[in-house]
Amino acid sequence: MHTTDSTTRTARQGRRRRLAVLAGSGATALALGLSACGGQDEPASTGAVSTQLSAYEVVQASAERSSTAGSAKFAFTVDAAGGGESATVSGEGAFDAAEQEVRLDVSLPAAATGAAGGGGEVEVRLVEDTAYVSGAPLTGQGQWVRLPLDAAATAGVDTSTLDPSHQLEQLKAVADDVREVPATDVRGVQARGYAGSIDMVKALEQLPAEQRTAEAEQAAAEVGSVPFTLYVDEENRPVRLVVDAVGPEGATATVSMDYYDWGSDVDVTAPDPASVVELPAGQMPVQEGAAA
Repeated sequence: MHTTDSTTRTARQGRRRRLAVLAGSGATALALGLSACGGQDEPASTGAVSTQLSAYEVVQASAERSSTAGSAKFAFTVDAAGGGESATVSGEGAFDAAEQEVRLDVSLPAAATGAAGGGGEVEVRLVEDTAYVSGAPLTGQGQWVRLPLDAAATAGVDTSTLDPSHQLEQLKAVADDVREVPATDVRGVQARGYAGSIDMVKALEQLPAEQRTAEAEQAAAEVGSVPFTLYVDEENRPVRLVVDAVGPEGATATVSMDYYDWGSDVDVTAPDPASVVELPAGQMPVQEGAAA
């Protein structure tokens, strides 16, 4: 009887662990990676948008328009399910792709924090190639962990998804199956809709060379393509991007990201050095999520 109870408990813990990994890779990974978006010069925007673009061309143009704008505020939700359990992660923040600065506040469920009494709040700041993380399960209130992104990459952590603009870079890798879908209201904006799939092998090519590892290439090849729905405003700027992801053992996650206040000022500063500690060796926050 003891063995049966122990086996059941272990299986339940395994399901929760897989769900935590999926939720973490969908949200906390947004807070612990850095994309190359905004790193290239774009032609100046005139604000004029061609009405003769095909659905495929609109999606391609939206990635360029977001890169031109450079900065925005965002809000997201991640609905994850796997092993008979589900969880929702949500957050909001702002980014400046040109300065490679991100501010992010995340609400995590208990499954992603390991907390018995509920979830937790995590704040993340990205400044000068360093992520600062505060909140459960890494730190106490008012304390920050310092995570240099080059060290995270060396440890095998996927650092490609911290900047929410990275998802928009992936739109440059859309397949030719893009089609128009009904318009919808997004935060008061009447937005045109487009749906299709992202070629993950082509999307990987958008990343810096050091992130195009053999493991990443294998994973991209196995996934193949990922379905998405994009909504754009009258200037073809993204206002909502919904991506459906599949994790290990059939786990799934739907990531919905709203973008607004394009071109707004974003000011992200590093925390007070007195409140910052180094992450202990071998403890990378999204090690498992990256592997997933």
